[in-house]
Amino acid sequence: MKIQNYLAGMCAALGLLLSSCEQDNENAVYGGSTMGVTFGFNSQSVSFPAEGYEGFDVEVMRAQADEAVTIPLSAVMLEQDAEGNTVQTPVPSTIQVPSSVSFAAGEKFTSFHVSVGDIESGITFRLYVTMANEEYAPIDNISSKTISIYRDYTYSSIGMGMYVSSFFQGYGEVEVQKADQITWYKAIAPVEEGYDITFQVADDGRTVTVASQEIVSSYGQYGAVSVAGSGELENGVITVDLEFTVVLDGQVGTFGVFEEQLVLPEAMPTE
Repeated sequence: MKIQNYLAGMCAALGLLLSSCEQDNENAVYGGSTMGVTFGFNSQSVSFPAEGYEGFDVEVMRAQADEAVTIPLSAVMLEQDAEGNTVQTPVPSTIQVPSSVSFAAGEKFTSFHVSVGDIESGITFRLYVTMANEEYAPIDNISSKTISIYRDYTYSSIGMGMYVSSFFQGYGEVEVQKADQITWYKAIAPVEEGYDITFQVADDGRTVTVASQEIVSSYGQYGAVSVAGSGELENGVITVDLEFTVVLDGQVGTFGVFEEQLVLPEAMPTE
């Protein structure tokens, strides 16, 4: 049974702290001497399930599209050395980046495909891709992009638990899964189908972290709501203080911090 939110207009009652500003959406017509080739953003995050992943597309755009053009690509991995410095290393064979990206005549948007093979679970790989496009791009273009690639762990069901939410003012029975490779627990769709919550238990067996993740696709007049925070696991009960946030008009707003609980199957009362 999913938690139900019975309080209409709860957003206003919670005192949502949102800020917004008027933005001029009119852009000047591009008048540079190059094609204006650029990435749309300098970063991108991609997450894959433990199985069934294959790769992802990276979009490239340009302002002037009269001619066909092929632009060389290069790629390295960004890693931390023993001193904490960022160093560049070769791309492993499990991640394959094409050597170029092409625009057809008249095409302002295109993309290239990055293939992802059997990468290790639970590790974020940072891929750094650069377009060698000095002759095609303005000075202020985005010619390099960092892409974070993450493959999830595999999980096995360990039974039914209980999710208790002070934010949604309700509770419900949920399936609980545990990662096969590490002590992480996942509450399966406690509020909405397709939106799970993962609780990362540290090596001490007590400290719990909830990395930022969406919990519902929409809330009232707002879009997807995300949660993040930390807490503890004690006697089979995970108790965390989570901040509930939403993005509106490019601004991050917060509903505040609420105590949420996941009762693991081992701590559920037996008849």
